[in-house]
Amino acid sequence: MLFGRNRSLLWQVGVVLVVLQLVLVVVVGWFLEARIASFFNQQRLDELRSLAPWVAGSIGPAGDDTRAVQGLSSADRWADGLRVTVVDQDGVVIADSEEDPAVMDNHRFRPEIDEAFKDGSAYATRFSSTLQQELIYYALRRGPVDRPQVVRVALPLTQLQQQLAGVSQTVVLVLCAYFLATIGIIFFVSRWLSRSVRELADGANRFASGDLTHRVPVYPGREFDLLSQSLNQMAEQLSQRLGQLRLQGSELTSILQSMSNGVIALDLDCRILSMNRVAQNMFELIGRDTRGHLLQEFVRDPELSRFVETSIRQGERRFEEIKLVSLGDRSMEITSEPLLDVEDQVVGVVLVLNEVTLLRRLESIRTDFAANVSHELRTPIMAIQGYAELLTEDQDASTRRDYAEVVLRNTMRLSAIIEDLLSLARLEEPDSTQDLSRESIAPLEILETVASDCGDEAMQRGISIEVRPGAAREVFVNRQLVIQAITNLVVNALRYSEKGSSVELAAQATVRDCIDFTVRDTGPGIAPEHLHRLFERFYRVDKGRSREMGGTGLGLAIVKHVAQVHGGTVEVESTVGQGSMFAIRLPLMEPVESLGESGDQLDR
Repeated sequence: MLFGRNRSLLWQVGVVLVVLQLVLVVVVGWFLEARIASFFNQQRLDELRSLAPWVAGSIGPAGDDTRAVQGLSSADRWADGLRVTVVDQDGVVIADSEEDPAVMDNHRFRPEIDEAFKDGSAYATRFSSTLQQELIYYALRRGPVDRPQVVRVALPLTQLQQQLAGVSQTVVLVLCAYFLATIGIIFFVSRWLSRSVRELADGANRFASGDLTHRVPVYPGREFDLLSQSLNQMAEQLSQRLGQLRLQGSELTSILQSMSNGVIALDLDCRILSMNRVAQNMFELIGRDTRGHLLQEFVRDPELSRFVETSIRQGERRFEEIKLVSLGDRSMEITSEPLLDVEDQVVGVVLVLNEVTLLRRLESIRTDFAANVSHELRTPIMAIQGYAELLTEDQDASTRRDYAEVVLRNTMRLSAIIEDLLSLARLEEPDSTQDLSRESIAPLEILETVASDCGDEAMQRGISIEVRPGAAREVFVNRQLVIQAITNLVVNALRYSEKGSSVELAAQATVRDCIDFTVRDTGPGIAPEHLHRLFERFYRVDKGRSREMGGTGLGLAIVKHVAQVHGGTVEVESTVGQGSMFAIRLPLMEPVESLGESGDQLDR
């Protein structure tokens, strides 16, 4: 195809202009040739018109003097051959300079002769059957009206055609030179225009690809200048707007990434448009390319899928708390908001996820704690109240003493619960770690102190306490708190161990610059389902037996918090029927003189 999208501007414009120039050259050539031929014909005709009267006067009145006629045609002035013919009114050739009149046809109806008899003169250009060549004729009527004659003069067109051919050749050469020059100019101009347009298009493509620092050059011409300025202004405005959009996008990204909630944007097909870091952490997708993927590819949870599909279908704001089974029963508060385009058409949905697993667990613990503490406090209080009422009645001294002992025992139990609660409160204070007074002490000294403090109770229960020597390096801890924590573990071990058994105390250094204080017994052990809640307040494996043993239900909670304020941990290993091992792991820390010099002390 001559024209099409794949053809260049140079080709399309050039072809049109070349065709137009070619048509113009042909038309001009034809016109010039016609005008030149007309000019030469008219020149010959004028020559014959001026010659005819002279010839008519030179051949005599009768016109039948063939020799005179031939003499006129053979004169030197007619180098190209003048033909003279005399015809009477009947069309009979009286004389002719080139042929014997006797053998010539009647000329009455020759066009020029016929018109000459009618109008007095006439001319024609035609092929002569007598001479077998093309001639230009001029006929002039003469003589009386009743016996008129026509004198016809003619000149061959051979020389005229030769002259015309020469002039035509010159015209053709000039027109060809003009055509070639025009093609060259068209090619140059089209090439310049094509290069200019191509550079403008390249500039526009660079703008479209994001290179807004590029500027297109300014070309001569008002239109090119206007287009170049418009493109450069457009690039400048786009650069400014893109800068604003990048700033807004950066601000939005920073806001989304700094949010404590997970944010997920989905299209109508549930494909992920964006996801902030919190949401990636929730679903363990850090470092994975999620954009364009279906949400179900990463989170296969029917409840979440149902919520998303309902939100997209309704196109309204929704809120629901969902427990995601696929993530280990993690509880999520999910808010959905429709994602709208510039025409307020719903194109997706934005999910805001707030994980409330810990909150719900804390609420459950708080509820359990409130119920447990109420129960733990109510039991001794009711006992004190009941026996106090009995003391008001008339009783003998022995009975009163028994009642008083019960009141005293429950008062001491109530006091122990309150003291343990206060200890936990002090350990949970925000500045408890900074306000902690520490000292360097040998682990063996701590264990021997605990064994001494618990010796009487162990003796009463028939249980031995064994202290195994271990780590010799001193630890930098709060002496009283660590002794209290290990004592709580030992007391628990004594209460649950059988008579004749032993409780083993040890302190061992670990590879991570820590000391493990371990308490090992051979009691009934603890079932695995209880281990993860063992250090909660008032949590009891066997509630009835624990109360019979006299525990407050707060001992292990205190152990955990003592370990935490020292930057350590507490661990438990237990096998049902074989016994348990509790370990307090405390980091080795160098003494710091400034520690413990200010603030309330926790070893009160």
